[in-house]
Amino acid sequence: MADMRPSVEFRTLKGSPRRTALTALVVTTLLGSSAIVAAAKPEEVFKGHIILTKDRLPTHFASESAFIAAIKKASIDKIWPYEEKGNDHALWNLEYIGFFAKPLNDTEINLKFWEATGGSQRFIAGDEQYITDKTTRIFAAKITLGKPEFEQNKKYLMTMESRGRVIASTSFWLRGKGPNYSGKVEFSDDETKQK
Repeated sequence: MADMRPSVEFRTLKGSPRRTALTALVVTTLLGSSAIVAAAKPEEVFKGHIILTKDRLPTHFASESAFIAAIKKASIDKIWPYEEKGNDHALWNLEYIGFFAKPLNDTEINLKFWEATGGSQRFIAGDEQYITDKTTRIFAAKITLGKPEFEQNKKYLMTMESRGRVIASTSFWLRGKGPNYSGKVEFSDDETKQK
């Protein structure tokens, strides 16, 4: 699912040229200007952002405004593990959609992740994603994150880069149960003798 552009159908109005011109005038008047029309595109509304969703969105929408509404409704910033066992095993699926300010003119996007819980950033991992349409301004995919690189209850920064420049980003929390400690402390014989 490399391209999430909504499928929008535009119908030609039947009738006289005068009616078509009048309809175009009414539409232009109602919309105000072409800048408002351009701003209604998902690529413009979300440019520079990566949107995380719990589930994959459909690949077709009735209109661009329906696509925008679906993204806003599905957007999340806390990801819960789909698999978690004990202290050493946790896996998270990230469904993501990146929106770019302009076409990529490239076939590769680099995803990078930083742990950013305390305000400072520490690089964790990176991954290359490949696209087939260089003119796209939207890229959607799924990636799985897991321990030991990623940990529960930490904040992360995710960026998309093209040719060394950040073109979209987001921050999110990976949630989970976290470490489970028994509360029982045991000392060896040597440690007890030293005290």
